[in-house]
Amino acid sequence: MTPKIPRAILLLFAFLFASPAFAQQQFDWPQWRGPNRNGVSTETNWVADWGKKPLKVVWRANVGDGYSSMSTSANRVYTMGNFRDSDTVFCLNDKNGKVLWRYNYPCAAADLENFRGPRCTPTVDGNRVYTVSRLGHLLCLNANNGTLLWTKNLINDYNGRHNYFGLSGSPLVIGNTLIVETGSAKWSVVGLNKATGRFLWGNGNNMAGYSSPVPMQFGREPGVVVLSAQTVTGRVASNGRVVFRRSWTTQDGNNVATPLVWQDKVFVSSGYKVGCALLQVGEGVARPVWSNRNMRNHFSSSVLIGGHIYGFDESELRCMDLITGTIKWRTRVYLKGSLMGAGDRLIVQSETGTLAVVEASPWKFTEISKSKIFNARRTWTVPVLSNGRIYTRNRASLICLQLEQSSE
Repeated sequence: MTPKIPRAILLLFAFLFASPAFAQQQFDWPQWRGPNRNGVSTETNWVADWGKKPLKVVWRANVGDGYSSMSTSANRVYTMGNFRDSDTVFCLNDKNGKVLWRYNYPCAAADLENFRGPRCTPTVDGNRVYTVSRLGHLLCLNANNGTLLWTKNLINDYNGRHNYFGLSGSPLVIGNTLIVETGSAKWSVVGLNKATGRFLWGNGNNMAGYSSPVPMQFGREPGVVVLSAQTVTGRVASNGRVVFRRSWTTQDGNNVATPLVWQDKVFVSSGYKVGCALLQVGEGVARPVWSNRNMRNHFSSSVLIGGHIYGFDESELRCMDLITGTIKWRTRVYLKGSLMGAGDRLIVQSETGTLAVVEASPWKFTEISKSKIFNARRTWTVPVLSNGRIYTRNRASLICLQLEQSSE
């Protein structure tokens, strides 16, 4: 005889699994560069040949000025923009683009070059969303309704310093610790309790760059790699202990691309004639395996697929061997752009608004499909593939595109 489950228990389970925080989909993209912070999705069940199966525009949304990319979680899309010197964090329905909630706060939009709006991509962790403005507003919001749970100001609370274009780094959650870069001369990187915002640790004296922290394992200890305006460092996530530090200087501190982590090595790249390096790291060690100028990431981060790095060397899309640093192929067809990986393919967004699919193969450059999405220049935000849809934006317009599902 099957025992009867009390009605109260059944109602509790129904509530929990109907809640957005529990309704995760297989290919959610909950933070900058995806679940593994590496810019590569495992989603492959989609048709790459758009000549046979054209892209379909599902919805469009005006999300204000900015360069924030998109995060997806539990049938929702999160991004940021600015309207008349007011930053807005958006939570949109992924089916129709309807605004489920928005959170506004005053924040000047323009830097000295008039690149308007926020750069950070929201980080979704369970029922919380974390964002950073270009002027240092750190917010923790309820992912379900947008209620402010706690807030800090990275400039005022930690004596933070931002570079020429403001703060850009997207927050990283490791365990119960929220890690952000402040640029402070005393606490350039801080770890906070993710639930309360309570200060846990802080150290370093480097001006903030425009990159975002990325996780890395140091032995048995989860850690983080941060590319600041002058250095690349590794820290233990739980207490901030510095594992390694190495100088990495670029004109005006323009270190933008997020590092790539592979085993016990870190790949870093910068534009402005600097180049790249593969660093062997360990306790107190950050030794170049090789370094050259074959990959100079200006504003776009590279991806690592099958032992090869794919990324934009200034105005060329290139494929580079991870182990040797040699170039396998190059093309100027997209000029400057950004990209993400999906299985053995690249989804590329040119700065002039063309979206394309390219084979992630070291043998030759092969474009599978392309489609003109935007007519404006400065389409700099990296596109996101999530659960059969591509989300892409220019400075103010977010577009959701439906991909046909593969029959394989």
